[in-house]
Amino acid sequence: MTAASSLHRPFIPRDHPLAWVLGAPRASAHDDHVRQRRLQALHAPGELHAAVLALLLTPGSRSELEHWQLETRDIGAAARVFDDVQGLARAEALPWLELLLERLARAPLAQRQALLSASRRLMAADGQVRAQDRLHWLLLRHRLGGTPPAPVNGTGPCDNELSLLGAAQVQAIAVFSAFLSVMVPLPEMDVPIDPDGERWYAAVLAHWPYHQPLLPARELPDADATGRALRVVQALPWMLRPVLVRLWHEAALALSGGPSLHPEAADALRLSCVLLDSPLPPWLARQYIEPDRR
Repeated sequence: MTAASSLHRPFIPRDHPLAWVLGAPRASAHDDHVRQRRLQALHAPGELHAAVLALLLTPGSRSELEHWQLETRDIGAAARVFDDVQGLARAEALPWLELLLERLARAPLAQRQALLSASRRLMAADGQVRAQDRLHWLLLRHRLGGTPPAPVNGTGPCDNELSLLGAAQVQAIAVFSAFLSVMVPLPEMDVPIDPDGERWYAAVLAHWPYHQPLLPARELPDADATGRALRVVQALPWMLRPVLVRLWHEAALALSGGPSLHPEAADALRLSCVLLDSPLPPWLARQYIEPDRR
């Protein structure tokens, strides 16, 4: 199969109930096993580059697909890598992205910088940068060494209690939570005001009643403001970062009314765990299928 024919097939997970109707053939257990083995074997720089870019694609974006083909035109195995990535279930995609970035983190600086540049071009290929793209970009910089580790705050009375954080820290949590609210508890639709995101944001900030008068109204921060806020949140005491993730999750579950989160919301919180160097909690891990890391 050529890269062109592969790229223009519908981007439909093979375990999707409409896969037969929409043209994405279901994979057999044998196919899945072969695919997993091939992905596990990816270590060549070009193949890793092609796989990561394929995992960053916005489903249904023809412009990004065509740009992926342009970025990988000199990689001989690109079409096969694309097919293997496309065959992953939704619950497998993000764990694989994290694993492949771990491998690339050991690559020479020039190779990592090339991937960062290519990723940025890919995300902008369709003329819009979604909140999910920004989150992926933050992940890439975090994993590939684009930003130095955030300094961790020293010990103090707030180290074991989220509600005792200072005004600057709560302000940063508010800004980063506003960014996440486009994806949590549900992906934001094209409406002037998204009530789900508004309610989730308010539920999170209700944890700090004494700071409420000083906290900003919910609005999507720009990339610079998001990055600055993240740096402050990354510097929270390590014991409080999992507590913050749990607060985000509990507020989302209370609004969604289900035992698990919407996939995009789950991805946003999982990526937040990575960015905060916080362990993936069991209630979030159960929404994913992890690759073999041996």
